Amino acid sequence: MIFHPTYAIIHYIERVGGSEVEDMNRKNIAGILLLITYCVFLVAVVLNFNSVISGFNKLIAVASPIIIGFCIAFLLDRPFNLLYELLERLALKAKPKAQKGLKVFFKILSMLAVYLLFLALISLILTSIIPEIGNSIAKFADNIQTYINNFKDLTDGIEEYFTSLRFWPDKGETDGHETGVLFSMINDYISDLLTQIPSLIESFLPKLYGITKSVASSVVNIFLGIAFSIYMLAGKDRIYGQIRRFFTAYLPKKVNDAAHHVIGISSEMFRSFVNGRILDAIIVGLLCFIGMSIFGFQYPLLISVVVAVTNVIPVFGPFLGAIPSIFLLLLVEPMQAVWFTVFIIVLQQLDGNFIGPKIVGNSIGMPTIWVMVAVVIGGGTLGVFGMLVGVPAFAVVYRLVSEGVNRRLSAKKSGCRDGLTESSANNGTSSPEDVSQERQEASGNSDEL
Repeated sequence: MIFHPTYAIIHYIERVGGSEVEDMNRKNIAGILLLITYCVFLVAVVLNFNSVISGFNKLIAVASPIIIGFCIAFLLDRPFNLLYELLERLALKAKPKAQKGLKVFFKILSMLAVYLLFLALISLILTSIIPEIGNSIAKFADNIQTYINNFKDLTDGIEEYFTSLRFWPDKGETDGHETGVLFSMINDYISDLLTQIPSLIESFLPKLYGITKSVASSVVNIFLGIAFSIYMLAGKDRIYGQIRRFFTAYLPKKVNDAAHHVIGISSEMFRSFVNGRILDAIIVGLLCFIGMSIFGFQYPLLISVVVAVTNVIPVFGPFLGAIPSIFLLLLVEPMQAVWFTVFIIVLQQLDGNFIGPKIVGNSIGMPTIWVMVAVVIGGGTLGVFGMLVGVPAFAVVYRLVSEGVNRRLSAKKSGCRDGLTESSANNGTSSPEDVSQERQEASGNSDEL
């Protein structure tokens, strides 16, 4: 039995209070004192929230290789299982004595194949995609002054056009209309902001050392995470068995079953959501790159990567990727920005109506309104990471609440039916119409939330 201060308090109260306390239900006392303990703990956390968050961030930083390893193992688990199950069928056709050795060999072979494919994909990103993105950023930085001048000419032309239509007056006119003054103020503000971009880039250069150091640390953590993921994926059955034995030993059977149920739902939700969103983002990114290359848009690889990465975020992701891409092309050439807006709308409609439903489907089983709530709450608490994790986490809670509601409604429904049966057995005076009406009222609504 795990020692807890609650049990010591119970024994002390029994010793002091005598027989009156002994007659009380010890479980009720334990529950009340346990609730008081955790309420005090919650109050302490709220009062020292900044310190708790700081300590939590340090813990995350220290444990980042393990977290990265778990994420990699989680992503590679499904392709590993598919390849191993395919090869395992060949092992079952062999002689019984050779099956065990072949299964071990095929397991090692499947792991090597999955990790070689994973490392090849990382190598492709590091050697091909990232240098091209760097070249695009360098090209944009070299031509930034030209783009600023083009944008200023565009805004000046728009102002002159509407001024010629007398849609608003010039700055010096005072005929009661303030729209022209407002537009001029906005134009001046945008011009000042754009002229500060070169100075911002120059001030950013001295910070490259810190950024390089952070990138190097991240690369080391990634390689350590890959090493951890190999051990996790190879010994996943053993690790899961140890966790299951620990839960069985220290938790009551009811709590143990509930914990395994929650873990199973969480694994299902996160696996379906993450794998589906990543595959969908890759397809959308490839289609965006192909379309931009065909239509001759500037910076196709850079914009396609932005669109693909932000497309992982549900609901708001396409907008987060489209807005900076449109602004980038607006600086380069305004008409390209207009046609790219049309292109990205068509691409997102294609993804939302055909690609997404086929790949992701209704994997989380949650209405769109709750998906939006999960994205907003997750983004507000944990930023971009919260937007990614918030949806499957909220889907787990939604699934558990739905199961609880349906279970209670079913229990009430069966209880009411038992009551109707007993009432009919005791007196047969009820008419068929009354019994039918009572059953309809007892049936309730057992639909999901």
